[in-house]
Amino acid sequence: MKMMLKNISGDTMDVDIEELRADKARNFEERLRFIDLYVEWLKKTPNHVWSKQQKELIDLEVSK
Repeated sequence: MKMMLKNISGDTMDVDIEELRADKARNFEERLRFIDLYVEWLKKTPNHVWSKQQKELIDLEVSK
């Protein structure tokens, strides 16, 4: 199913709803695979290594 939408500048564009749904499903599956990989990495990585990385990430975000 296709729809015509206007973007912010007023231009029209064709949007395939089924393609968007398929992209959403693929993205969801990709996120789940990433979470599984990250959990496995956390399990095999010493706490002091991953906690240091988490601290650096949090500190970076807080300092913005």
